[in-house]
Amino acid sequence: MLRRTYGDMDLCYEGGESSRTATSRAVQVVTEVLNSGWKNAVIVSHGNLISLLLGHLDQAFGFEEWEALSNPDVYELSFTGPASSFKRIWMP
Repeated sequence: MLRRTYGDMDLCYEGGESSRTATSRAVQVVTEVLNSGWKNAVIVSHGNLISLLLGHLDQAFGFEEWEALSNPDVYELSFTGPASSFKRIWMP
């Protein structure tokens, strides 16, 4: 079931939200943090939402990468002007 939500961003199961809606919510939070003026911030979430955000930044990050996430997992996101990047900085 979850795999389908990566291929169809508008697929929404009863009682849930689509991947497109969830991604938009995550991007909004990151945008708010970037506009806050803080130099560094920590954002914590669950693996599915993290993978959707990373997929928004790099379309190569999808379901298979979600499957490879550990619990917990830590990524560092960097934003320089309009450019963004991320790297995995810790895993158990």
